[in-house]
Amino acid sequence: GASLFEAFIILPSHLSDFVRRDHANGEKNLKSYQPKQWYTKFVGVYTKFLKWALRHRKVFVFGILIPLLISTMLLWKFKVKFVFFPSEGIEQFYIRAEAEKGTTLENLDKLIVPVENIVAKLPSQYMESFRTYLGSIEDERGFDAQAKRGTHLGQITVFLTPFQSRDKSSREIGDMLKKQLKDVKGFKRLNISQRQGGPSVGKAISVAIKGEEFSVLEEISKKFMDRLETIEGVSDVDSSYEFGKKQLKVVVDDQKARLYFLTFDQIAKSVRRAFKGGVATTIKPLQAEEEINVVVRFKSSKRNQLEAFEKILIPNKFGKLINLSSVAEVVEEDGVYTINHKDGKRVIHVTASVDDENITSLEVNQILSDEFSNVTDDYLGYSVSFGGEFENQMESRNNLMISFTIALCIIFIILTTMFKSLIQPFIVMLAIPFGLIGVILAFYLHGKPLSFFALMGIVGLTGIVVNDSIVLVDFINRLRKQGKDRYHSIVEAGQVRLRPVIMTSVTTIVGLVAVAYGIGGGDPFLKPLALAIIWGILFSTVLILITIPCIYALTDDFTEHVFHRHMVKQD
Repeated sequence: GASLFEAFIILPSHLSDFVRRDHANGEKNLKSYQPKQWYTKFVGVYTKFLKWALRHRKVFVFGILIPLLISTMLLWKFKVKFVFFPSEGIEQFYIRAEAEKGTTLENLDKLIVPVENIVAKLPSQYMESFRTYLGSIEDERGFDAQAKRGTHLGQITVFLTPFQSRDKSSREIGDMLKKQLKDVKGFKRLNISQRQGGPSVGKAISVAIKGEEFSVLEEISKKFMDRLETIEGVSDVDSSYEFGKKQLKVVVDDQKARLYFLTFDQIAKSVRRAFKGGVATTIKPLQAEEEINVVVRFKSSKRNQLEAFEKILIPNKFGKLINLSSVAEVVEEDGVYTINHKDGKRVIHVTASVDDENITSLEVNQILSDEFSNVTDDYLGYSVSFGGEFENQMESRNNLMISFTIALCIIFIILTTMFKSLIQPFIVMLAIPFGLIGVILAFYLHGKPLSFFALMGIVGLTGIVVNDSIVLVDFINRLRKQGKDRYHSIVEAGQVRLRPVIMTSVTTIVGLVAVAYGIGGGDPFLKPLALAIIWGILFSTVLILITIPCIYALTDDFTEHVFHRHMVKQD
């Protein structure tokens, strides 16, 4: 908005610097401008190449340009990875420890001391500080759906120095510690978990298995875990299905219960009253407003003993007292640590981390989706869904595609209104795929994956790269309306508009170079955005100066042969 105001209001006043008044006849004449010799030679070389391309426009477009576009798309599909938020710039990671269940916080505190000593020896150029948590394992950035809590769990968060000041990434520093942590004893599991880039979106791999029976859920989850263990680049494979403290289960013999005229409800209530207590009567003092409940239950010393179950008596419908041991058996077993639900069903989460250099979470989820597509057929009533980073990736990519489509539609509507044509907007908008060629080649040559911010850069690129195309096509139309033939109109438009096209692109590119390459410091999340825009503009500018004139001529040939008229009517 501000640039439009400057262009329409302020910029015209600057023309006074380039106009002088001839006092003799009162006319205004532009100051003469002589281009530099090197620029004149550059225009000459460009003109020769443009004329050659126009003479061989079919070969140039169908023999060079389209194969280049197709090969670039194939390169995107098979060689360029997509990582939602790259790990570059991450400045902390977690060391997660899990001792045997039942370990007290005091004992865990002693066990984790050797780990703290190893972390404390990290060079100061890599680590700023570290912090130890006991009793939980979770992501520090907010609510963590896969968080675990228990006295046997501990976590050390290692805070690294700014990534610009160190020569190793967070993952490389973590790998240094892994070798030393192998010698630490006393833990059932001790691993390093790398923090994901960007906002908290859950684990890179998070498979939710829903159903009713834990035995079946565990069987399915075991298959996923076994497969994940075989994929290179996947680590920290874990399941939310784990046993917690010991629990006592009262198993009722149905036949004996009926023999003694007892129901399951009566047995359950009697057991509950023995340990939790039951209201026997109420007391209301004379001047009190509320009644006081009298609760009867076993003594606290007896409630902690297994023998207490032998003392439980259950009244049947005839008022006879039946010993619990006559109708039921008390069994000690491991209890599920936590019971999670999703969509009204029990759920087990299988999670894992990935090393982006070897494989992406998108690729791993695709492998699992293909290999376990028939789980619902093999296990009726059970279902599998992929969440975590993968779910957010799909949602964000869909939202970006919607934004991209809306941007294209708005650009097309504006161009249709401007050119008063339905064909010429397509010629102008061909600059967009030219820009995509530059983006894909740039990320491939730089060895970087496409990311969420890179896609945002592509969306922004759609509105930038069409500018040069508009300038060129509009000038060709203007010259043709003045009576010049198509060939000379295209050549002259290329020569005259070469300077503004290049200047527009160069100023934008130079302005973003510092961000894209971190000159003077930079943000790793904004680098992909700037990189996409820079290389997209660079390639689109080079291709626009040659390709748009060729496509313009081919389109005019088509309208002439099919509709027996040219795209632009001459005055």
